[in-house]
Formats: sequence, structure tokens, C-alpha cells
Amino acid sequence: MSADLAACRVKIDAIDRQLLALMNERQKITLDVVRAKREQGLPVLDSGREEQLLRKLVESNTGPLSEEGIRRIWLAIMGESRIYQALSADPGQGQA
Repeated sequence: MSADLAACRVKIDAIDRQLLALMNERQKITLDVVRAKREQGLPVLDSGREEQLLRKLVESNTGPLSEEGIRRIWLAIMGESRIYQALSADPGQGQA
């Protein structure tokens, strides 16, 4: 393996670890959002908010990710958040 390839892989591995930590932090915060919405009597799912988030991300993107790529990635992230929220919603299960 060339030194350049090895260096690139080390950088990618470090970024992946950072992304993983950030994604886990994001998941934890989604539960706070759900609790706040329930306290205020608001619906948990807000598709308008999701579309607004996607639009802001696309507008602030400087590349090289495409608009479609951004949408796919964040739709997957939001889908995982919904699953996490659903699994954590049962008060009998305690805090996740």
C-alpha cells in the first residue's frame, strides 16, 4: 500500500470516528426534542421541518456532495432518528 493511500485511510478513519460520535450525540438530542414536543402537545413528526433542514443543507453545501447525495444521507439519518425515537418511546423501557 502506498504511503499516500495509507495516509488517506488514516484521515478517513479519523473523520469516521468523529462522524460516529456526532451521530450518537444527535440521536441523544432527538429524544430531548421528542420530550419537548410531547410536553407542548405537538406532533413528533414534522415533515415541514425535515424539508426545511434539507433545503438549508443543500443551500449551504459547497460540494463535492451532490444535492441528491445530501438528501439521501440526511433522509437516512432522519429515518434512523425516527426508529430510535420509536424504540425509546415506551416509558416502561426507561431511558435509552
